[in-house]
Amino acid sequence: MTPDHQLVWFLRATAITLLSAALAVVLPHAWMDAVHRWMGLGELPDSPIVGYLTRSISALYAAFGACYCHISGDVRRYLPLLRFSVLVTIGFAIVLVSVDVACRLPWEWTFAEAAFLISWCAAYAWLIRRVRADQIS
Repeated sequence: MTPDHQLVWFLRATAITLLSAALAVVLPHAWMDAVHRWMGLGELPDSPIVGYLTRSISALYAAFGACYCHISGDVRRYLPLLRFSVLVTIGFAIVLVSVDVACRLPWEWTFAEAAFLISWCAAYAWLIRRVRADQIS
């Protein structure tokens, strides 16, 4: 499998994962509350801002999933954007883990999220570096 194809499959797997967040946009509050309680975080407030934030961030993740899906169709064309997105993604990962710490999420959550994001960013950067714009696939 060529580096291009590896990157394509990585982007498509990422897209599927992110697109699955679209389900949370319409998830009943009671179900979100059940997950919140299961995580040991107590009752999820049933307020307009909580509903807005949980659903809008899910929609945003799904939108990024659609972008990754589209970009995976022509990784050569979008290589400059992909390279730039590595930096954006690393910055986002740092912010996300900082938010976890500031919000006092359980350490297991923060550790798992940090480990996943570091691994994902490293794989993403490595796959992009292996694709050269001047090679023919």
